[in-house]
Amino acid sequence: QCLIDPTNPSIVFAEYQFMSSGQGPLRSVNGGAGWSAPTGFGASDRYNWDSPFCMNPLNHNELLAGSQRVYRSTNNGQTYLTISGDLTTNRTDAQVVYSTITTMEIARADTNVYVAGTDDAKVWRTTNRGVNWTDISAGLPTRWVTHVTTDPTNASVVYVTLSGFSVDESIAHVYRSIDGGAHWASIAGNLPDIPANDLIVDPVNNSRLFLATDIGVYATDDLGTHWYPLGTGLPLQTVFDLFLHDGTRTLIAATHGRGQWTIDLSGLAVAVRGPVGPSRLALSAPSPNPSRGDMRFVVDTPAGENLSVGIYDALGRRVRQVFAGALGPGSHAMLWDGRDDAGRVTRAGTYFVRAAGAPQAPVVRRVVRID
Repeated sequence: QCLIDPTNPSIVFAEYQFMSSGQGPLRSVNGGAGWSAPTGFGASDRYNWDSPFCMNPLNHNELLAGSQRVYRSTNNGQTYLTISGDLTTNRTDAQVVYSTITTMEIARADTNVYVAGTDDAKVWRTTNRGVNWTDISAGLPTRWVTHVTTDPTNASVVYVTLSGFSVDESIAHVYRSIDGGAHWASIAGNLPDIPANDLIVDPVNNSRLFLATDIGVYATDDLGTHWYPLGTGLPLQTVFDLFLHDGTRTLIAATHGRGQWTIDLSGLAVAVRGPVGPSRLALSAPSPNPSRGDMRFVVDTPAGENLSVGIYDALGRRVRQVFAGALGPGSHAMLWDGRDDAGRVTRAGTYFVRAAGAPQAPVVRRVVRID
């Protein structure tokens, strides 16, 4: 993790693994030429490999950082004090560091509100800057919490993304609460079966959400009823982090191994878009899935169009061109026999069927090959 002080770009915060080996977020006052460690952190705490820390969006002097506890600084990251007890399930029998805080935020709409999530499925909220914490995990699946965030205009609206990657589950877990976490509703909608890693609420349209997933970035304009892949050109690659630069309406996606990518959001309508109707390109769930042999799926092109259908691996590389050309209106059955473009049998693993036809957004389905 890293942060730059918005009031002074020479003040930089960064860390290396396990919260800089228990020292806390390191601080530089000269743009990174030299670094110093803060005081107040417990070296014996449990720190996540990628420990979270964040800054109050309205007060650059206030920072939070997490182990199994929450630490707070009120002097721009020079010293910290603990403001919570252990917010995890305190699993100390794991063979790796576990039961740690993985994500946290200070709400922009009400900076008295903090939210935090853990790798062992706990989500907590405080409305008085850490004096009292409330466990708001009830109703959420028992999975690794990848991100917590609040609506920029209403701190009672909370979003949580979770991942089942560590238990070999790929279901997209995205949840929303309108009452501070007392009740949760899934907003995964029509998302493919992929882990969800980060989420941003559009500050100019709070019905629009941007979601980082293991196969790119998805967006919704109706609070998760319908999702669509955002833009073109981004590889089918794990996106772990999103950042929205409000002034230029630029969304930045940070991937695992394929660099950072940007998209200009200024062309997106401010109004909420209507439900996705039957006139849009659609792709059925492949069957059987998982499969050892032939795998079938149906592509619907209600308006007729030029279409490209391909199979891609987890790194975004095309494995097989299934179809490329013009299709008339209707449903079109297609088959992948598990071979690549050279006729070789593909290895067991995770692949993706992708159908794309301009001007419509591509549609993607996850498929699994087994031995």
